[in-house]
Amino acid sequence: MTAYSASQQLSRLDSAAAQVGAQRAGDNLPDWPAYCRDLMPKVEPKLDEPIYGTQKRWGIVRENENDRIEWCASHYDKLQKTRRAGGQQKNDAT
Repeated sequence: MTAYSASQQLSRLDSAAAQVGAQRAGDNLPDWPAYCRDLMPKVEPKLDEPIYGTQKRWGIVRENENDRIEWCASHYDKLQKTRRAGGQQKNDAT
């Protein structure tokens, strides 16, 4: 075995050990905030309310829900970025 191939082999072993260590460590993120677990409120028509009133209330609830989802996603994106090696953010399509 030459010095070059021994060096290559050690480099490959170091790389494999780093990958195994990263897999075993995992992300270990904190629990999902309770705010992010809330269900979207129901919008039910009120007696003698015009249909546009119900639609307008539903639109407001939908906007609030989308704001909450965006906050939760950005909150966890920031946590993941700070906890991953080198500050690299994982981009999964799942």
